[in-house]
Amino acid sequence: MTINYNLSVSTSRPWTFIRLFFRWKGSVWKAVWIQYLIWLGLFGIVSTIYRFALTERQRRVFTSLVDFTNARLSYIPLDLMLGFFVAGVLKRFWYLYNIIGFIDNIALMTALYVRGTTEKARQYRRNIVRYSQLTQVLIFRDLSMRCRKRFPTLDTVSANFDEIQYNYNKYFLPFNWAWALIYRARMEGYIESDYYVTVLSEEVKKFRTDLAWLCNYDWVPLPMIYPTIVCLAVHTYFLVCVIARQYVEGSAVEGDMIDMVFPFMTSIQFVLYMGWLKVAEALLNPWGEDDDDFETNVLIDRNLAMGLKIVDDGYGRTPELRKDAFWDDEWVPLYSEDSAREEKHKHHELSLSHMKLDKSVSQVRMVPLHAGNNSSANLRRRFSSYKEKIVPVKP
Repeated sequence: MTINYNLSVSTSRPWTFIRLFFRWKGSVWKAVWIQYLIWLGLFGIVSTIYRFALTERQRRVFTSLVDFTNARLSYIPLDLMLGFFVAGVLKRFWYLYNIIGFIDNIALMTALYVRGTTEKARQYRRNIVRYSQLTQVLIFRDLSMRCRKRFPTLDTVSANFDEIQYNYNKYFLPFNWAWALIYRARMEGYIESDYYVTVLSEEVKKFRTDLAWLCNYDWVPLPMIYPTIVCLAVHTYFLVCVIARQYVEGSAVEGDMIDMVFPFMTSIQFVLYMGWLKVAEALLNPWGEDDDDFETNVLIDRNLAMGLKIVDDGYGRTPELRKDAFWDDEWVPLYSEDSAREEKHKHHELSLSHMKLDKSVSQVRMVPLHAGNNSSANLRRRFSSYKEKIVPVKP
């Protein structure tokens, strides 16, 4: 389920984002705690072996290994790799969200252009929306695990869908039905103009194109080597840290004693870098069942309910045309009593609206701009025949 925290951060305060630290669902703590405990266990095992199982000679060898690995941890460029990877995945995620598909425009155009109060006109309107929505359900079944569990077979989605034998997917079929209904509605006079047919068909086409891009992005994901190498880099880095960040005799300096038993600073680094990787993992394929994946079932229910409501219950129910409350009076913005006390009276003004230049300037001489020598004396001499324009400036 998508975790919505907008209300918690609606107003900027020093403690606004601190409150998010204490949430569990969708948090960085939930994302990294299992891997962190595994890493901490490995760190503790190595530390215990060093303190109680190694001989003096073996400890010196281990100390050399710690110094060697710690000095070369920077060879793994985590910042660079994670930065590019997360930026690319985030851009892909937002594009998928923008084309996920909302039925509103199709329903509104259908209600506007398919006219009539008869039962058949109503059937045309409802079925154009239903068939358009059916394609989204069929595609979501093959994209989203949540939707697949909801509609495990095609029998639960559409009847007569298997009448056409085809080796590839048949996502196009419901759109064929919708466009056929638009054409028939025009032929029978329920749509009054060919232009209206074009507008309505374009809305259906845009909806279909967006859904096609969803299929394409699922068909061709990011090259597998890209997320693999980033994941390998992060996990290798902290696997090396199991040895490189160990406290060994003779390495303690002032301020490092806090890490003698517990790797405090490395733990912070683990949460930050591993959490950064988890951001990319959560966004890489938003069709699963993670906390922040797309709510496909909710969108399907919303689209179908909204679409049918627009073309059915909302058709032809326009409020009575009458004068508004401010017809004979000047419009005055109204606020509730509480908001009126808090709201400051501001106007839509630009940044230099109240800027005043030198107060000593009372008149401005306007002269033509010459491409050559633009000195004031030359301009006056060259264009002395022009009438001077004096523009008074208000103080």
